[in-house]
Amino acid sequence: MPSTAACPLAAPTLDAAAIARFHEHGYHILPAFLAEDRIETLKREVDAFIADQAAPVDPYAPAGINARKLQLEYQEHGLLLSDPALVAVLSQLMAGSRFTFHHLHTARHDPGCGGVSWHHDYEQMPQTNRSHLMVHVFYYLNGLNGEIGDLLLLPGSHQRIMERNAMGSCGTGVLPGELVIDDVPPGTAIIVHSAALHARRAKPGGAGRSRYFIDSSYCQAGVQWPSYGPDRPDAMMARALARGLGRGGATDFLFDASAFFGAAEGRQRLSEHRQGSLALSFPLPAARA
Repeated sequence: MPSTAACPLAAPTLDAAAIARFHEHGYHILPAFLAEDRIETLKREVDAFIADQAAPVDPYAPAGINARKLQLEYQEHGLLLSDPALVAVLSQLMAGSRFTFHHLHTARHDPGCGGVSWHHDYEQMPQTNRSHLMVHVFYYLNGLNGEIGDLLLLPGSHQRIMERNAMGSCGTGVLPGELVIDDVPPGTAIIVHSAALHARRAKPGGAGRSRYFIDSSYCQAGVQWPSYGPDRPDAMMARALARGLGRGGATDFLFDASAFFGAAEGRQRLSEHRQGSLALSFPLPAARA
């Protein structure tokens, strides 16, 4: 079977109204974005990743032996990050500016899986503004059908500044204005503004039909973003480029580690200086002549 890199899907073109709706409501749905053969390959990789994570690692093995693979080192997972059709859509949402890959998640939600409380995933220390765009791309390999769990979104909530877990005490309860997404075909991708509140509400059913889920995230260039782990992701980005995920240089920009600072360093800086109003920690702008 030819590689996905050799036969990308046609890039959807968003009109001005669709882009405006994304920025107003905080999401855009791409139904059946992934082809069927690719879905099956990704599902096999999800199963392999879960099995690999569960396998014991020999602490006495030589360096590099038995080391667990990153998600992006599974072939189709890696190619998904720089998929030409996805990159084209994100470029439109980012108004043509460059952007960088942030992190990748892989999960299989089996029947009886619990929910996830209301939260957002916008990376910022502390949460003070939304000057630059960060998005998450949610892939539902089996689609959504009202079983196991529904995706909940609160349209427009990305325009409010709050900490990530500010609404966590609501659990997965109903919020006024919430949108329940429970009926999309296999391979659907949902692009969500990372600051939009979302949750997963557990549902019964789904026997014999696990929900395969992948999400990746991207940050607009122009500011430095907190890393996903404690340190800047230099090693991860180097591994991505070494695997050819930059597609011959066309998407090398996605794997620019300099776009990030180490989250551990950021937390340390905040713990040392977070007293009173942070506004007083910054100099006033120079007076205009």
